[in-house]
Amino acid sequence: MSLRETDMRRILALIGLSLLLSACGGLGGEPPIVATLPQNPIQPTFDPTVLAQIHAEVTPIATAESTPLAVAPEEALGTVSGQVTNATAGAALPAELEIELHSVDRAFNDAVLKTKADAEGKFVFENVPIRADRSYFTAAVIEGRYFASEPVVGNPAAPTLNLPFKIYERSADPSIVKVANVITQVSPEEEALYVVQIIRFENTSDRLFSTDERVGEEGYASVRVRLPDGALLLGFATDERRFHVQDGVITDTQPVYPQTRHIVHFRYLLPYQSEGTRISLPLPYRIEGTVTLLVNPPSLSVKARAGDQPLTLQTVQDMGGNLYQNYALALQAPQTALEYVLSGALSAPSAATGELGGTLQPLALALIVGGLLMIGIGVVLLVRGRKPSATAESPQSSEQERLIAALAALDEQYQQGKLSKAAYARQRDSLKAQLAKLMGGE
Repeated sequence: MSLRETDMRRILALIGLSLLLSACGGLGGEPPIVATLPQNPIQPTFDPTVLAQIHAEVTPIATAESTPLAVAPEEALGTVSGQVTNATAGAALPAELEIELHSVDRAFNDAVLKTKADAEGKFVFENVPIRADRSYFTAAVIEGRYFASEPVVGNPAAPTLNLPFKIYERSADPSIVKVANVITQVSPEEEALYVVQIIRFENTSDRLFSTDERVGEEGYASVRVRLPDGALLLGFATDERRFHVQDGVITDTQPVYPQTRHIVHFRYLLPYQSEGTRISLPLPYRIEGTVTLLVNPPSLSVKARAGDQPLTLQTVQDMGGNLYQNYALALQAPQTALEYVLSGALSAPSAATGELGGTLQPLALALIVGGLLMIGIGVVLLVRGRKPSATAESPQSSEQERLIAALAALDEQYQQGKLSKAAYARQRDSLKAQLAKLMGGE
């Protein structure tokens, strides 16, 4: 099976990230989120803008001061080689495995070469044009799941590239997946709660986690998250096409790879009742990590539990100029449900001295890693999806229906006086932008 090329292009991208974040906001100007997460390789991030932005950063731009007297060649013919290894213990390589070499420029133009790996998984591409304005990676598709090497920016002065990568056997057993961190941030939005949730999953096995359940035409279900009753989903931090939303359940179609950080980051509005509003998050996976709840304004009454264990108030924290109650719990449990009940008068955001922190950087998830430099070297995947048929419902059409329904619900809340004109316009613009992006990709 090869990476397909049709009318609809989907570019799924991540090149190595070097992120030093002390406070960052999220989608649509959400307040900053603070969390301490251990270091490990970052997962593939499917965002059409990432490749060009990072590539522009890592490719030097010649200036009058920096240009050497001897100008390096624009292009040189080189060799790209590597070896595929099956990292699942005791497993063999597939026979006649097709390897693809991708060369991607800043405009997302993708030149693809193909060959077959030998019995030991070794492969070679000869006479490959190597350019400094292109990134190179090797990849293979096995049963509809993608595996790829780390990407490398071309250097015509050193046109020999080594691009090995690993593949894994697949498992649909949810016991190999654990929840390592859950962050919930709550702030007022007129007569509603604006909720941001980040869930970090980890695969503790040496097998890829992905089920046999088809989602749409080409996706397979992996992890799932259920929204609270009455929640109006506003969007995701990364490639929305990887998520399928139906009946309040978010299904992720991206496999959970071993040795990676798998992030599900989303936001929603939840109608607020001063006598008590419940935010629930059932987690049908074992939890081994920290559960964090951040609530603004700090005057709200909070009851927070993970199963039968309470989250305790750690501090009232100044985050980017806003004050948050910070509740946390270090938890180890086979499965559990997070239950947060907020009550009291919902006032305007409680601000400390200073201005609200900056917005989400386009190349980063809203994460803070204890002030440490987090270096994630990931992969770039160029996947061109198949044009949906007229008779079968596709993930795109399902997502369009969800966004249209969300717009209608938002209109209703505004007409009922539950949202101010400014809040209504901000959230409506966000939903319309998502809808326009989705329709533009067809």
